[in-house]
Parts: sequence; structure tokens; C-alpha cells
Amino acid sequence: MKVILHIVKPDKAALSPILRSDTQGMILAQLFMNPTDGFSISELARQANTSVPTAMREVERLLESQLVTAKTYGRTKVIQVNTQHSLHDSIRQIVAYSYGPAAVLPAALYGIEGLEQAYLYGNYAAYLKKERPSDSPEIDLLLVGYVNRIEASNAAKRVEGYLERAVNVKFVGSQEWETSSSDFVAEVKQRPLFELRFT
Repeated sequence: MKVILHIVKPDKAALSPILRSDTQGMILAQLFMNPTDGFSISELARQANTSVPTAMREVERLLESQLVTAKTYGRTKVIQVNTQHSLHDSIRQIVAYSYGPAAVLPAALYGIEGLEQAYLYGNYAAYLKKERPSDSPEIDLLLVGYVNRIEASNAAKRVEGYLERAVNVKFVGSQEWETSSSDFVAEVKQRPLFELRFT
């Protein structure tokens, strides 16, 4: 019986030439942009949209360089950034600019009343999709649902201070989004979109 293994090679890091791959960039962003949180390997894999073995290899490299620490609780290894590392601030700056918004916005928006979906659109979404360079420091954020606008706007403001970048929030109702009944929604759907995941 022949067993064929399909090895998925991570994409090169188009968003930051200093990093080896987008997978590495997203894992670094999750860890460095959330320094007080610990993550399991499976959580990092899910958030980076990669396999657990691939995430494990990336984490092992980070552990070897002492950029992160690990604690074991039962059968779960919890990974957390090492804020005392001499390169911490420099690496955080790199991932904050490139992968940071995609890493921190889901946590900032989680639990907001009425929020059904959230997307990055505009120049930054095109940047994440590798369709164009990031020539704008601003982040365009689209929230779908009957959202508590004050709560959502406050969450975006908090992220602005953390990322040191403006976050422009646009609200769209569920029906308008599903039916593309406005010119704005129709136009946005024709351009790159990056969906933010909350689970």
C-alpha cells in the first residue's frame, strides 16, 4: 500500500520581505499583538489558516529563538510572546504594520451586539490578498448586521491607538449586504475582501 503525503508549502511573505511566509507573519501577529494572551497550537493554526503541523513547526522555531515561551497544561501547550526579548519591540513594529490589523480586530470586535460579519476592504484588503502594495496607512473596516455602532466605533478607536493607524468603519445592514442593494455594497463585493474570523 503506497501512502502519498501532500506537503503544503506556505506562501512566501508577500506582505513583509523580512518574514519567511504569510503563515509565519500571521502567527507572529497573533502572539506579538496580543502579548498578555496565550494560544494553543491549534488556535494559532486556525487563526493563520494553516495546518496544525505547519503551525507547530513555526512555533518550534520561535521557541528555539526564545521569542516566545511555552507552558503545558495537561496535554495542551500554551504559547505566549516573550516581551523581555531584545528584539520584541522591533518585531512587533514589523508585524503590526503588515499583519497586525487582521490579528487584533477580531478580538476587539468579538461579542459586539448585532455584529454578524466583518471584513477588511479597500487598499489594505488588496494588500492582504497580494493584489497591490499598501500605499495607505488607513484600514477600511466593514461591519455587517444591526450593529451597536457606538460600541463598534469605540472598539475601532482602541485598535487605532494600538496599531497607530486610522480605522475607518462602515456599517451595512444584513439584507443590504446579502442582496447587494446599494451601489456601495456592489462595488465593495467586486474588489478584494478579507473576512475577519471570530472563532
